This record gives sequence, C-alpha cells and structure tokens, in this order.
Amino acid sequence: MQTEIDNLSILNDPATIADPYPVYDRLRAASPLFGYRDFPPGTVPGVDQPEPAWIILQFDHVAAVAYDHDGFSSSDSLQEGSSAPTLMLVNHDRPEHTRLRKIAAKVFQPSSITAFHDTAKLLAAQTMDEFLTPGTPVDVMADYCAMLPSRVMAALLGMPLSHDRDIREWATAFMLSEELAPAERQARNVALFSFFDSFVRDYVGRRCEADETAPLLRAFLDTEVDGETLSLEEVIRFCVTVTVAGAETTSFHLGNMFAVLADEAGVWERFVEDPAIFGRIFNETLRFHGPPQRLFRVATKDTQIGDALIRRGDWVAVFFGAANHDPAVFPKPHVFDLDRDNLNRQMSFGYGIHRCLGAPLAKLELEVTAELLRERFARIERAAPARWQGVSLLNHGIAENSLTFVPRNEGDT
Repeated sequence: MQTEIDNLSILNDPATIADPYPVYDRLRAASPLFGYRDFPPGTVPGVDQPEPAWIILQFDHVAAVAYDHDGFSSSDSLQEGSSAPTLMLVNHDRPEHTRLRKIAAKVFQPSSITAFHDTAKLLAAQTMDEFLTPGTPVDVMADYCAMLPSRVMAALLGMPLSHDRDIREWATAFMLSEELAPAERQARNVALFSFFDSFVRDYVGRRCEADETAPLLRAFLDTEVDGETLSLEEVIRFCVTVTVAGAETTSFHLGNMFAVLADEAGVWERFVEDPAIFGRIFNETLRFHGPPQRLFRVATKDTQIGDALIRRGDWVAVFFGAANHDPAVFPKPHVFDLDRDNLNRQMSFGYGIHRCLGAPLAKLELEVTAELLRERFARIERAAPARWQGVSLLNHGIAENSLTFVPRNEGDT
C-alpha cells in the first residue's frame, strides 16, 4: 500500500487504466495525494510535459473541488499550449464561461434534443443494419459504437456522413484513447481544426434561410442570449468541442451499455419486460462503467481538502470515476444495481457549472440503440471476453467487445 501511495504512476499502468477501481479503492482513504502526472485532452504525449498534480478520489472531496469554480480553475495552460485548439466551456472560467454556457444551454435545450429523436433512431437503425449481423459474433466497438456517435455529430453539424471515420480518428487522437506517434497525433489535431475552420466558413458563405440541415451548427450561429451571440471563431471551436467529446465519450458509453446488457444478470430481461427502466440502466451504467474518469483543475488560492493543503497554482486531478465507486455514497459500489435510490448522484457528466450540456444527446443515442435492440433481438450473448482499453484514464471503456445478437422469432412480442 505505501509503495502505491509513494508511486502514483501506478495510475498510468495499462492494467490500472483497463480496471482502475481496485487501485482507487486502495488509495481513496489516503487521498488527496500529490505527484500524479498525466495528460489533459488535446495534448501530445512525447511532446507536451504534464504537471504534477494532486489526486482527489473521495466523493465529497471530488464534489468540493468540482463545485468550487472560483477556487479551482478549468483553464488549462498545458492544453492551451498544445497543437490542438482549446475546448469551449470545458477550459473556461467565469465570467466568460457564464456567457458561453447561457448560449450553449439554449442550443442544447431539451426540445431540440427531443426533436432529433427520429433522425437519431434512423441513423442507429441504418448503422445497426450495416454492422450488427444477427447470429454472428460482432465486435460492436469496431463499427457500431464507433460509427453511430460520429454519424450523429455529422448529421447535427451538416457534414457528409462519409466523414464518420474522420470524426472517429480525430476524436481518438484528441481524447488520447488511441496509441499514436506524436507526429500522427499532432497531424490529426491540426486536421480537426483545419476541417472545421474551412467547413464553418464555407457554410456561412452559402447558407440560406430555407436551409434546415445542420441544426446544431445553425443554432450555434444564430442563438442569441441577452444580446450576445457567438463569434465565428467561437462557433468553430464549439464544433470541435462537441465533435471530440460527443464522438469519443459516447462511443465508450455505448460500448459499456452493450456490456451491461450482455453481462449483468437480469438487466436485459428486466428491460425487455419494462423498457421504462432505461433511465436507470443509463444512470447505473454511468456510475458503474462511466467513461469520463478524471479532469484537471488548477488551484487559484490555498485550499484545504481533507488532510491536504492544496497551494495556489497546484494542479488537481478530480477522479469522477473514483467518486462513483466510493462506498460511503454507493454501498457495494462494485455491484451493478438498478435499484439504488441515489443513481442521480453519479458524477460521470461532471458537477456544477461544468456539468456536460451534451448529456441529453448522449442519452438519446443510447436510448434509440436500446429501443432497437429490444425490437430486434431476443438475447445478447458474449462471444469473447471483453478487452478494456489501457491507453488513457480520460475515458474508461472497452476496446474489443465481441457479442452475438440472437434474433427474435417471428411473432415474439
């Protein structure tokens, strides 16, 4: 135990990244602990150099840091100095964050997401037709979970769906979930920004009032709150942000839900019997297998967290994944339990003013997927052991997830 406390590089071991919860459990009581080094999204391992940081693992401590938006800044000098564009909202503090979030919240209002349901389900059905062959083992991570979020983002932004593989490659490079040489990662980051810089400017130049494509892009361009609109540069960076976050995190979230439906006893049967429990499946999957594991903050003043005095300028890594498995808040945290009475306390989408605005869109993509699975298949069976990715703790998810989809017999209800 003492060796682990003294050597926090264990958190960067591929085995820990693939299954971090036992290590969180061993370190939680002693945290906050100082000396952890890892990379924010958009940075380039092998080129950028991470700062040493405190790790925050206990639920109450994570909540305290994540909610103290003035005491812990989201501005990320390491990411800002990298080859990739900085993210919108994720890397902003108040008061600028307040202006941007008011506009983005209106863009992502629930009615807009609800209106996209039929399009999302059509995209999911087409993707399922293409990649989920009934009765044959299928690695859902290779195609369905990789392609659906990319196609959804392409449809929302008015991009040709033929860019689905490009979106996936850009997102995995930016979010560090694929092993890449530094030059390749930098090239993808540059290509990501270059594409949207050109695409958005071209769209603005050719759009007309009757155009009903690109609903999300049009909303970014047109939404006004308190007389404020987004600049063209801000629109471009919002497109980058929603693309890398929406494609990568949702891909892992989808894959993790597939694993739950295949592996957790009784979950599939309960869902088939009562599809109204989907919301519980969604939230417990986020708690149990939540993709977002940790984000960095920088202390703006000396702050006491637990037994640690965190000094102004110190980096802090808030581990949402560890908070979701804190037994003080979630009894028997390593048991998947749809009947928990506090599922809404899971922190995978963040906390406070930085709670993810795209959460309803992610939920929609999982919901239409679950609807189609229930309509089409009698069972989902594991065809080979799941292999969890071991590249980065930014996201917890499956790299290979081979399943067999047993079709319904004609006349089944």
